[in-house]
Amino acid sequence: MPELLVDPNVRLLAIVDLLLVLKMIALGSYTSFLRLRRQVYATPEDYALRAATPAGPDQDIERVRRAHRNDLENILPFFVVSFLYVVTRPSYGAAAIYLGGFLAARVAHSIFYIRGAQPHRTIAFAVGAVLMFVMLLRTLVAVV
Repeated sequence: MPELLVDPNVRLLAIVDLLLVLKMIALGSYTSFLRLRRQVYATPEDYALRAATPAGPDQDIERVRRAHRNDLENILPFFVVSFLYVVTRPSYGAAAIYLGGFLAARVAHSIFYIRGAQPHRTIAFAVGAVLMFVMLLRTLVAVV
């Protein structure tokens, strides 16, 4: 095992980050699969290549696409904040709560987003945002 991964917090961070990346890849692939299956394309060039008449927007595809875009907007900052948080050497229990909690919140958010379930989607988003904010505050306190 690489020396860096000997620290259990760093190993946990690596696992959580890999799972989040896999989730983002899965949502992007699912969007593409739905577009191809339903012949709903993103650009005029796609229409020209695949369909004689352009299809209108599909609500299911748009929800999956927005969930994927939301991941890109929220998970990328998490990578930075969580790395800085782990560098401050928190207890394993605290790291497990914050990192695992964020992972669970993002997965739940995507599921609720795709299903169009409100207010569950907003609650899951808020939980993830609060966990990331607390990690940021704890990192700032440890650094200062």
